[in-house]
Amino acid sequence: MSEIQPVNTTYEPFSREPEYVEANRAFIERQDLSGVDRFLDLACGTATVSELLLAASPRAHLNGIDLDPQQIELATAHLQSLGYTVRHGHELTDDYVNDKPVCVLAVGSADELPFPDASFDCVTIANAIHMMPDRDKFLAAVSRVLKPGGVFGFNSSFYAGTFPEGTERWYQRWLQEALTAVDRMNQQREAAGQPRIRRVRGKTRSAFKNRWLNADEWTRALESHGLKPHDVHQRVVMMDRRCMRAVGAYGGLAEVLMSGYPVEVASQALQEAVDPAFDAIGGDAIPKNWLEVWATKG
Repeated sequence: MSEIQPVNTTYEPFSREPEYVEANRAFIERQDLSGVDRFLDLACGTATVSELLLAASPRAHLNGIDLDPQQIELATAHLQSLGYTVRHGHELTDDYVNDKPVCVLAVGSADELPFPDASFDCVTIANAIHMMPDRDKFLAAVSRVLKPGGVFGFNSSFYAGTFPEGTERWYQRWLQEALTAVDRMNQQREAAGQPRIRRVRGKTRSAFKNRWLNADEWTRALESHGLKPHDVHQRVVMMDRRCMRAVGAYGGLAEVLMSGYPVEVASQALQEAVDPAFDAIGGDAIPKNWLEVWATKG
């Protein structure tokens, strides 16, 4: 049995996985960003994509926003480890410290952007656009803060088309094996005279509440807000056993995939289920499609 990682509510384990970093690197490299002066990285998380953006245009300034204060703390530490000075808030700075642009991070919503119109050359949101509660409100906010001719880029592994044909079997088996793991935990608890793990419905958010759009639907949604897609691409990312265990360790996903169970139990069960699911279906990795879109503001 592979080592079980503690539950993590910050998405940090998966955001540092080589598969995740390389998928985002390839996404960023599809667009020439060398002339960008100011980035806005929405749902910036632990700054994995922020780092890639700054590498693409080393003299550019970056603002990052995330709804989770803990993510902003992790992003701050990561950028500081790379030598960047980080401030907090929503200022648009032109400052440099030690010949590096100052980065500004803030806790906030990606669809409520307290910036003047036409503030940014490039706006991105990596693997989070599917979580926006009001798609039109979000896209309107992005379009407003983009300069004319500026670019908006997003990728997502949660869209209509994300599961290559035949791979649904693996995910079904993964959840079946996770429920089996919970049964084992309950047997162990009963043998030790402890109460069973209770599943309480309706206490956590429902899984994947937003309807997933396909590429054509995303194109129409962007165009309705003056954002014209010029690069729509589907990338295949191979998710191996280690990578899927890191996914299982993420508490935010565990609580929706196994809604009603304590998040620590759900996370442990999903991690324990990875090897049995691969063993049952065969192979050591599962493909997943990622949608990548770059659009220009007219």
